[in-house]
Amino acid sequence: MSALFEQFVLESRELLEAAGAALLRLERDPADKAAVNDLFRALHTLKGATGLFDMAPFTRMVHAGEDALMAVRDGRAAMTGDLADRLLELLDTGAAWVDGLELSQSLPDDADARARAQEVGLRAALGGPAEAADGGTPAGFAWVDELPEADRAKAAGRTVTAIAYDPAEDCFFAGDDPLDLCRRIPDLLLLRIESAGAWPPLTDLDPYRCALRFRALSGAPKDELTRLFRGVPDQVALATVAIPSPTAETAPPAAPASLAPASLAPASLATALLREQARILGLPGSDEETASRRAAVLRAARNILAAEGRNTEGAALDRAAEGPTPALIRCLESLADGPAAATPAIPAGPARRALRVDAERMDRLMALVAELVVAKGSLPYLAREAQEGRSADVLAQGIKEAHGRIDSIVGDLQDAVLRLRLLPLTRVFDPLPRLVRDTARRLGKPVELHLSGGETEADKDILDILGEPLLHLVRNALDHGVEPPERRRAAGKPEVAAIRVQAFQDSGGVVVEVSDDGAGIDAEAVRRKAVAAGALTAEQAAALTESEALRLIFLPGLSTSVTVSDLSGRGVGMDAVRGAVEQAGGRVEVASTPGVGTRFRLVLPLTMMVTRLVTVETAGALYGFPVTLVTGMQRVPHGAIRRMKHAESVVVQDAVVPLLRLRRLLNLPEDERERRGEAVLLVDLGGQPVALVVDAFRERAEVVLKPMTGLLARLRGYAGTAVLGDGRLLLALNLRELL
Repeated sequence: MSALFEQFVLESRELLEAAGAALLRLERDPADKAAVNDLFRALHTLKGATGLFDMAPFTRMVHAGEDALMAVRDGRAAMTGDLADRLLELLDTGAAWVDGLELSQSLPDDADARARAQEVGLRAALGGPAEAADGGTPAGFAWVDELPEADRAKAAGRTVTAIAYDPAEDCFFAGDDPLDLCRRIPDLLLLRIESAGAWPPLTDLDPYRCALRFRALSGAPKDELTRLFRGVPDQVALATVAIPSPTAETAPPAAPASLAPASLAPASLATALLREQARILGLPGSDEETASRRAAVLRAARNILAAEGRNTEGAALDRAAEGPTPALIRCLESLADGPAAATPAIPAGPARRALRVDAERMDRLMALVAELVVAKGSLPYLAREAQEGRSADVLAQGIKEAHGRIDSIVGDLQDAVLRLRLLPLTRVFDPLPRLVRDTARRLGKPVELHLSGGETEADKDILDILGEPLLHLVRNALDHGVEPPERRRAAGKPEVAAIRVQAFQDSGGVVVEVSDDGAGIDAEAVRRKAVAAGALTAEQAAALTESEALRLIFLPGLSTSVTVSDLSGRGVGMDAVRGAVEQAGGRVEVASTPGVGTRFRLVLPLTMMVTRLVTVETAGALYGFPVTLVTGMQRVPHGAIRRMKHAESVVVQDAVVPLLRLRRLLNLPEDERERRGEAVLLVDLGGQPVALVVDAFRERAEVVLKPMTGLLARLRGYAGTAVLGDGRLLLALNLRELL
């Protein structure tokens, strides 16, 4: 890929994102002239860029969007919800094409047909005719005139609707069944199924790709067919055509009886495919066969997630791919139970290889490197002094001064390098307005999204992890946090609900809060669900405080939703939120008041490159725990430890906390030494306090963790290793996995 083309891909993504944000602003306030200008400017610039690389379908499609926007700007058309839908579909198609251009540097084979379908859809949304102006066969429907006389006789003498349906190649992964959709065409007069292109050799045929296109004639009005194909508006074109009577009398045969459509939920196909990938990966075979299967499975799983609009979950798949095969199988099974294909797609391309850095930060980095070079120059002088037998005291003083200068510069250099990776949270905030807009329209719930703190910065790795939890939380707030309008009116609330997402830095970390003014969470209902699911007994549930009961929603498989929808209700979303945040060394807090609303608080470190740990010593080795999980350290007398059979507990702040011993968790020999008491580390595991007995407390440390590799990667109880300043090795523990 040339540097110019790479720049085109990068800037096209930015233009599409800017256009999407401006379009959402314009839909909220059609009088917003700034939004109109921003949207028009983005489309005009994108049109020029595509024209530079001779991408005629792309240029024509963007030009159609530009024309529609000019009609709005000139007052010839209004910004309706239907027009906004069409323009958003145009931007989605453009984003998908840009992703494909990055991989293959060419538009898809059906680009021309899709561009034509977008033009037709925009004309319909503006209230204009989709047909040709000269009264002949509409553009793109020449196939009607080319039909054999026997086929044309079926609609002879009638004005019918012509249908050109070109399903996307990956339509099966979106849960679409093109043949079933065509079977449901009312008053179907003619249906032709054709190859979309030249058939490949049988050995290269991909059964998961749709290689067909459909041409049909129907006696039903175009509006009725538009409703039928509303799920695939970018893949279908409709036109009203008049079929002249033949010269010979030919009675048209009766329309075929409609076939009962096979009821297939959109999520079931993708779920089955993901589960099949997990099964394939678990088949026995040699190392070479397993590696080959693994690559094929990863490729198929990524395609499935992309087709479902679940690009953000690809990060979890990539993390699992770095580990052993059993971990990858578990990840695939978890993804199979994840959000359904019908979740509104959010344009998200592959990870960008380019990272734009503020020039001032680069200048600071270069200045520090220059200082380091100067400080390094003193070392040869000290070495020469040592060779000449200079006084030890004078030499030691010189070494201390040189160490102090270098240590200060290295500290500043480390901070400067970390800041190169800092990005504003707008990167994960940008998809949320589109998600809220599309989901709220589907659910019939008027919702306003309030974003603040998007300028707050965090490490790129933190942003990659934060994206998926944010989508889960906002989706859940929309689906069963916010009430329907009639219930809000009855409760004396504003009909338009509010969802707020705000971010800020606090204590060296990043805090993101997601809140809504919906129905809130009923702690008693959560208790009943947990008992019904067998997660705890009725007595244990009754003993929980309100805040403890609320945290039960993070248990795997537990959902307060009465029904399972394509947005929520499977009990995997909140568990995924907690797992992703804790993997980054953070924590999740929840507070809710029935009838008032709910607030989730995600507390994350500023960066994952440098990890702050509390270190302890056990059996002569050093171990570390993330500072965010540690709530205290104390000495506990032996008499304060309660024992019941093999279980131990201790009372901390009037609460009974289970007590565990780190030696036993790590299968280390028991400590036979006599002690007056035990050194106990208090940790919080997702709202569950745990007391951990260690041999001794050590200092806090900021370390650069290196993940376990090779065979050691299978040891899931270890988060990684670090070398301390004195050369000792520190093992960072993943306590949740150990337990």
